[in-house]
Amino acid sequence: MNKKSSRYRYYKGLYLFASCHDIIIGTLFLFFHVYIYNYFGMNLPPNPAYLAFGARMTALFGFFLLMIYRDLEHSAKLIKYAVFVKLASSTIIYCYWFINPLYVDMPFRILGTIDLVFAGLFFESLRHIKK
Repeated sequence: MNKKSSRYRYYKGLYLFASCHDIIIGTLFLFFHVYIYNYFGMNLPPNPAYLAFGARMTALFGFFLLMIYRDLEHSAKLIKYAVFVKLASSTIIYCYWFINPLYVDMPFRILGTIDLVFAGLFFESLRHIKK
């Protein structure tokens, strides 16, 4: 892919945006989950340790996406992994949502949908990236 093409710049921007999104969301939930839950009127879980773990993993994945952004031409294998991670997170949210809508609060429904969109865009980007 030509580094000066508009498609190349689009995918670079996509991975930079996705990286920033995951780093910011992960950091916000890590340090401010109490405020976020109160703002949206959600009940805090009895043990928020899994929230801290999920927040750390989300932020860490953001840094992983930053690695893809920095070396887009040689990241086809990493992009495949990114698609699976985004699909996994959205699948968990959608499965619980369809089992019982009360299991998944609205912010997580939105984040699951965003992850599903990212998975589709990442998958689409594979057609244009050198293997």
